[in-house]
Amino acid sequence: MSTGLQALAELYGVETSYVDVSGERREASADSLRAVLHALGAPVTEPASAEREERLRRHAQVLEPVVALPLAGAQAVEVGLPRPAHPRDCWLVLEAEDGSARRTRLMRAIQRPLGSASLEGRAMDRYEAQLSSPLEALPAGYYQLRLEGPGVEATSLVVVAPRCPLPERGWGVFLPVHAIRTGSDWGVGSYPALRATAQWIAALGGALVGTLPLYPGYFDEPLEVSPYLPVTRLGWNELYVDPTALPELETSPEARELLASGSFTGALDRARRGALVDYRSSMELVRRVLEPLARAVWSTRSPRRDALEAFARARPDLVAYARFRAGRSFEPSGASPDVRALFDDEATRYHLYAQWAADEQLGAAAGNLLLDLPVGAHPTGFDPRFEPACFAAGVEGGAPPDHFFSMGQRWSFRPLHPRGLRERRYRHVVAVVRHAMRHASVLRVDHVMSLSRLYWVPDGADATDGCYVRYRGDELRAIVALEALRSGTAVVGEDLGTVPEEVRHAMAEDRMLRSWVLQFEVTADAPLPDPPELSVASIGTHDLPRFVSFWEAPQHARWRRALGGDARRGLRVCLDHLAAGPARLVLADLEDLWLERWPHNRPGTGSESGNWQHRSARTLEDIFADDDVAAALSRIDALRRQEASE
Repeated sequence: MSTGLQALAELYGVETSYVDVSGERREASADSLRAVLHALGAPVTEPASAEREERLRRHAQVLEPVVALPLAGAQAVEVGLPRPAHPRDCWLVLEAEDGSARRTRLMRAIQRPLGSASLEGRAMDRYEAQLSSPLEALPAGYYQLRLEGPGVEATSLVVVAPRCPLPERGWGVFLPVHAIRTGSDWGVGSYPALRATAQWIAALGGALVGTLPLYPGYFDEPLEVSPYLPVTRLGWNELYVDPTALPELETSPEARELLASGSFTGALDRARRGALVDYRSSMELVRRVLEPLARAVWSTRSPRRDALEAFARARPDLVAYARFRAGRSFEPSGASPDVRALFDDEATRYHLYAQWAADEQLGAAAGNLLLDLPVGAHPTGFDPRFEPACFAAGVEGGAPPDHFFSMGQRWSFRPLHPRGLRERRYRHVVAVVRHAMRHASVLRVDHVMSLSRLYWVPDGADATDGCYVRYRGDELRAIVALEALRSGTAVVGEDLGTVPEEVRHAMAEDRMLRSWVLQFEVTADAPLPDPPELSVASIGTHDLPRFVSFWEAPQHARWRRALGGDARRGLRVCLDHLAAGPARLVLADLEDLWLERWPHNRPGTGSESGNWQHRSARTLEDIFADDDVAAALSRIDALRRQEASE
């Protein structure tokens, strides 16, 4: 590997090596570095020239495009002035979100000089400028900072970030929406069923119902059933809408006639009896009823139509998404289109109505939901088309080899582009996080390490031949924390596996809860270890074997003997330990309570294994009436409250 390639990689935030799960350092290949640098926009054919241009660009930068500042502590930015500009002739203008602005002469704001340098005849003087006074710190929020002066003008987004809100000590259950059965389901769960589950858990003293990501999927061609590869992270999954719970049913004879037809009720009955979710069939059934409901609401002026149009005006991104799903052209992010003109097409109106209905029904279930934010979106989905400069092409996100996947992993999605995000002031990230927290009491951030760095695999390469790309973790974490404060959402990071200590240190600084999983922590010598206080503790995850399968595995024989008894007693001992323990939140897999064996996902396999298609063996009606299930959850509640009162 040439010195020039290494230097260029460092400038672009590409790590030329990493430490693997065995503690050994792995070097990235030159081909991998070139491919990743090319995806980042670096001219890799002439690394020396590219390095020179990048160093010159950084040298001449007046303000960073984005600056993250703490809520408490020094609130200062670095300013670079090209000579002969002088601080006495320049102004700092700080504009808050409400439009108010504060104008300060740069000379007065300077705390100290940071030095001077000249590169290729361009002389720059650098200073540290204070944005607040010791007696009046900037409150949390987004600010536009502008530097004005003779021949000098630059802008920056300033994010003043708090720490994440902490949830009260509590407990909840995990049950994916797609797996929920009811006596009247459509072969898949629904938002009203999620709401019923949340209300039942709340009545037992629980604080949360956790589920898998609820984003739109491709359920036709291409078929993609993984909730971790959605079409967009800006909308909700219309598959989980219950058409019979929508007010438009009263004004749509067409929909009522369809629901009453023998052929339709027969199709519903067949879907309801399935052991696995047939996404194509269920989506077709839901859409067949949603379409006439959409026509009904659009056909006449009414308060419902007014509400739908207000929703569209507030969410031009979802208008663009609706046009994308309808196969129509759409305005990219940042444009100011005539929103009303964009939903004059019937197919667009359907998709917009479906998004509104999904948001409405999920919103009715909100109040105690733990929602899940996937790390990426489908490579041919909406997000890379809507914000193309925010995504890298020619690479995909993944993970290097570890104890579970000796050949590493490819996750299919296109990674976010670090520089593209910053140059657009993280507008896509803000939109994604804000949407994710819209109805969440707690938000799980999948692969939280990606806020700091992500493993990129070049197209055509093996997953073993990738490298890590760094992101501005301070800026991404600041956005997450600020949006969490505004929405009142607690945040838990998925930090399982090989995670650098600096990531967990940053999580603690931000008051972001850790993910702690008993299956990863137990040994025969320490059969019941304690989770940390700032964590969400659980026995397993959606990617791990069910409790009974873990219990019966031959390699866990010594651990099993240490706990004693059969699987049912072992489950009770483990849940008792977590419930009485220090973790801020405890999450029990609801299906473990009747010793379910079928896992939600077998990592490394596809839909042929039934991944993400498992349906609960019991209906909600049966679960709600089961005294043993209620007793198990009431025991968790009692232990949680007992520990809290001591």
